[in-house]
Amino acid sequence: MKSLKTNDHRPFLSLDAVTFRLGDRLVFENTSWVFHRSAHWAVVGENGSGKSLFAEALLGRIPLVRGAMRYQFQAPEGLLPEEAIGHVSFEERKANLAETVVQSRWNSLEEEGVITAAEFLSYERVMSVNPFEVTDRHRKARPRFKQRRARAIRLLGIAPLLPRGLLSLSNGEMQKLQLARALCMPLRMLILDEPFAGLDVGTRAAFRQVLGALMETALRTLIVTTRLEDLPEQVTHLMLVDRCRIAASGPRRAILSLPLARALLPPSKRLFAASGQQGQGRAGDQCKARQSGAELVRIRNGAVRYGNATILQGVNWTVYEGESWALLGANGSGKTTLLSLILGDNPQVYQNDVAVFGKRRGTGESIWDIKRRIGWVSPELHLCYSGWATCFAVVASGFHDTVGLFEEPTAQQRTAVRRSLSQFQLSEFAQAPFAALSCGQQRLVLLARALVKNPRLLILDEPCQGLDRKHREFFVNAVEKLIGSQATTLIYVTHRNDELPPSIERVLRLPLAAPESLKSSPPRRTLPRRAR
Repeated sequence: MKSLKTNDHRPFLSLDAVTFRLGDRLVFENTSWVFHRSAHWAVVGENGSGKSLFAEALLGRIPLVRGAMRYQFQAPEGLLPEEAIGHVSFEERKANLAETVVQSRWNSLEEEGVITAAEFLSYERVMSVNPFEVTDRHRKARPRFKQRRARAIRLLGIAPLLPRGLLSLSNGEMQKLQLARALCMPLRMLILDEPFAGLDVGTRAAFRQVLGALMETALRTLIVTTRLEDLPEQVTHLMLVDRCRIAASGPRRAILSLPLARALLPPSKRLFAASGQQGQGRAGDQCKARQSGAELVRIRNGAVRYGNATILQGVNWTVYEGESWALLGANGSGKTTLLSLILGDNPQVYQNDVAVFGKRRGTGESIWDIKRRIGWVSPELHLCYSGWATCFAVVASGFHDTVGLFEEPTAQQRTAVRRSLSQFQLSEFAQAPFAALSCGQQRLVLLARALVKNPRLLILDEPCQGLDRKHREFFVNAVEKLIGSQATTLIYVTHRNDELPPSIERVLRLPLAAPESLKSSPPRRTLPRRAR
């Protein structure tokens, strides 16, 4: 890639008094904005403010009804200007895995013909090559593609992922693969929507360096996020979006001084201190925990392997009723795989000594009898919800653990759905299509789905991913109340310390390379309390 001329202030992309149409309403009315060649922008704002919608408009995916949008760069040969803008987002990942159900992910890992990461980055797939096309353009395009592909793989350090099946990748690994796919294309601009979501601390730092290196090239970058603290220092300008309009835009320092921008930052007094250590409590503490409630989950010497790859090995873990656990570990350490054994979605559960609610898996128990007592939220579940069901139907589907509502809810269930939506301030969206909400709002609907049946065991896998500060704090406080009431046993997964409810005192930390034996820490506080 060519290097950037930092004094090049020519327009790269501009909006001149534009107005876009979204369904039956107008958005970003009479908006003017200029993206200069020497700048890198971030679009920031709360959930539902219109950040991702603005990115969609730049990609030409929303009708322009007034004004002019000008792409003032030369697109690669054979491409329209908007086709030279790459887009990496959670929604793009949903499109790549369309029609995939959660259980099929784990079943497909043991089948032949699974799409590998290498195939995902192949010329034919990335460039959407028609197999029946007869043209000479590929003879010239393939060598340039191979160069871009090799550079992206090297830059992101993803060579070890290439032989692996696409569905076997963790959330963070898939995030890197998506960026690599975008960099394989002949781009002039790259839009990254919540690029740090689901990444562990080390990967976020490495990812920030990667983006910094990209910003030193001629590739223009625009980041969409609710987390200002994640932005690379190379981001020069900020656009603050509120209610589908540009509330303010300009140099980074000037925008950060505004109250609306400061409200997006987590107050330092509420942040956990960094802690990478596992507790060393006494055996007596573990004995006390055993007297506090019935055994809900027991895993003995748990192991999951696919071919030559060991995902989990030697995991020993017992969860008792009324306990709250933080399940921690780097991207790829096997956290979601471990949860799939508890949920019964992974077929290797029958090769392991796993008991849930006192019944060992594989002894004739009903998987639906187990699931009806578990509430669950995860990025993988979110991927499955891409249809136009109403938010009311999505929450009601939690009673049946289905992706979609196939039974008419009872009067009692309808009342519970309305109560759960109200708990997360979502009542106004009850009849709105799930797909019409922002990604962060969708995650809140799934949280309402998980809690609607008052589950005995609540599993929250990255539940705050994509939520702004206000909604994160609202949700963490709601979980904190659940812990305090001991009404629900909790397993909570996150890569961010400021998302952990303060009352969680038990930790299971998975190493990236599982040793022969892994034991959970005793129930002593291993995470520092938030300052009060």
